Amino acid sequence: MAEGRLILVGESGLFREGLKRVLADRNLSVVGEAASLSDALPLLRSLKQGVDLAICDQPEGLAQPFDALQRITREFPKIPVVILADQLDAAQVDKAVAAGASGFLPKSISAAALGLSLELITLGENLFTAPTALWRRRPISEHRTNSDGELSKSALTHRQRQILEYLEAGLSNRAIAEKLEVAEATVKVHVRSLLQRINVGNRTQAALWAKSQK
Repeated sequence: MAEGRLILVGESGLFREGLKRVLADRNLSVVGEAASLSDALPLLRSLKQGVDLAICDQPEGLAQPFDALQRITREFPKIPVVILADQLDAAQVDKAVAAGASGFLPKSISAAALGLSLELITLGENLFTAPTALWRRRPISEHRTNSDGELSKSALTHRQRQILEYLEAGLSNRAIAEKLEVAEATVKVHVRSLLQRINVGNRTQAALWAKSQK
């Protein structure tokens, strides 16, 4: 993974400093900090070289100003915004999803898991953790189904469609990793996520599912 540029958003300087240390061994460079999402918007506008990721702190008992998040995701749709929360609240996750966030993760997550999650998010995945299964709670109309009411290929993320194409071609995880220039462990997570997403049990079934979409 090439080095990515990120900004940290949060009132707590201790949070930002701690996260810098956690990410020190990752290919992520902190290029800016802001106390709030409202302050993050002018910061993003000022960073001429661009940003690959924004990480936002959500302390316990404090709801995010999702209107500010929505302004950021509308103006900078290619910049994933990840929220790290003390507590996982399904209503807050729903609001984050609606505002365009790409991730909502617990602060209890391990450093290794956080690093891998951020890598997946920068590669195009969306990662949300909540007490309930958000996808199952959403109306079928939001799943992008085909005329038979089944999940369609267009519902997948760009990265999931890439993985699916390589599985259809019979490539191994190592071969896929070489093509995508990512770690083989990252590909394993992508494949597992894809299998769950299209509700199949193995790579062969995934390839057959892909053929059925044509």
